[in-house]
Amino acid sequence: MGLTKYHAGLAAVVMTRLAAEESDGAGQLTGRMAELVAQLVQRNGPDTAAELAIALARQHFTILAAAARAINVPVEDLLAALELEQLANLREDN
Repeated sequence: MGLTKYHAGLAAVVMTRLAAEESDGAGQLTGRMAELVAQLVQRNGPDTAAELAIALARQHFTILAAAARAINVPVEDLLAALELEQLANLREDN
């Protein structure tokens, strides 16, 4: 884990890598992600979980904005599509 125990931004990148590894089989690495969050919070305190969420959101938006530019659509359209997808997932779960 190294520096990820100390820095929310690095932990966010590690979590994204874990999500990428997990993409072949949903949920397989959730435990490793939860462990990473637990270690980060244990080392740096409970506010670190909020810092991690903020770092993930910022990194996600940066990537989303780059994708929007690459396909020449407004980033707002991609955000709306993501929101609709998540809402659909909520309906499916209920």
